[in-house]
Amino acid sequence: MKTKHKKTLIISLSCLILFILWTCLLKIIDTAAIGPNGSVVAFSTINGYFHRLTGVNLILYTITDWLGILPILLAMGFAVLGLLQWIKRKSLWKVDFSILSLGIFYLITF
Repeated sequence: MKTKHKKTLIISLSCLILFILWTCLLKIIDTAAIGPNGSVVAFSTINGYFHRLTGVNLILYTITDWLGILPILLAMGFAVLGLLQWIKRKSLWKVDFSILSLGIFYLITF
């Protein structure tokens, strides 16, 4: 195995192990019912402290709510691009593979 591929594999496996470890820590460490409607939150001491520090900010909530529309518009843009290629090339199989793959991924996600 080439050195570059070996290094990439080690980094990828390390990230996977860290992800699994983090997920386990979220399930085990400092969980308490401090969320809305008594929902259980991991690292509740830190999260509760930060919430008390910042409070509820409806302006930030509104901004992030509206920013959630951007990914939908981006997905619709790629859908229109794929549709235009399909119409221009007169065959679904002549649409770029990356656009087709993205469309399939969006359908699965939807």
